[in-house]
Amino acid sequence: MRDDIVKNNKKWKIFIATHKKFYPEMYEVDSQFSNEHYCIMNVGQLEKLENQDGYDVIDQKKLPVFYPLGARWAESEGIYNLWKNNVHKDLDYIGFSHYDKELRLIKRKFLKKNQTNITERIDKYLKGKQHAHISLENHNMKEMYLMRSMADETRPNEIVGDGLNCFDYILKHYNDYYNTDFKIKDLLKHKTINLCSCFLIDVETFDKMMRFFEWIIEKKFMDVFDTEHKYRFPGAMAERYFGVFLMLEYKKTLDLSIVHHYNEGMK
Repeated sequence: MRDDIVKNNKKWKIFIATHKKFYPEMYEVDSQFSNEHYCIMNVGQLEKLENQDGYDVIDQKKLPVFYPLGARWAESEGIYNLWKNNVHKDLDYIGFSHYDKELRLIKRKFLKKNQTNITERIDKYLKGKQHAHISLENHNMKEMYLMRSMADETRPNEIVGDGLNCFDYILKHYNDYYNTDFKIKDLLKHKTINLCSCFLIDVETFDKMMRFFEWIIEKKFMDVFDTEHKYRFPGAMAERYFGVFLMLEYKKTLDLSIVHHYNEGMK
């Protein structure tokens, strides 16, 4: 390790969700990638993931208590189970990413030469902070809203259309739970939203977010949709619930959006 790298005083770990295989080349591009800060999270059905040897691995099904939400909840099932088992109790910050994301910053004009020093960047940013949010995948909020992804109980099996926008549906639940009065215009004031459940946040805020998420699960707000199970609707909605929560919770976010390969050939 170089002497000029600032040693962080915060303990943090990012859990990498995968269901069949781990791709070392996606993460080892960062020279500081190690078991200290990264753990593979098995959210699939295999007893052992391909390429897992030598890495820190946690299997959600082998936790002391497993809460089976179902595959349609995608990686949010793993996030929920880690929280329910208090896996984060010894951490200051907890985060999540995907097996098909690479520890390489998306190209931007202002970037310096080193675009794969993600661990170093995280360490420097978290140093001395008690409350912080790092996004590993930002999307344009206005564009996401205009995609017209629906959550309309009168049209439960339509995913896109002119019915109730999923963000209106989510915001209603947020306001009901926290007794607030945010409007869609308040969300659209934000340029970006952190999606794909790829983030790093302080554990106190993580607990707060997951209590909200557990309420969503218990109220069965997702059960009325996608009744034929053609889509992973709950999983897609979960990342939007997280995104809206993080948007309204933090006044400042560090954008460390990294390359997402979207499962290109990674079966």
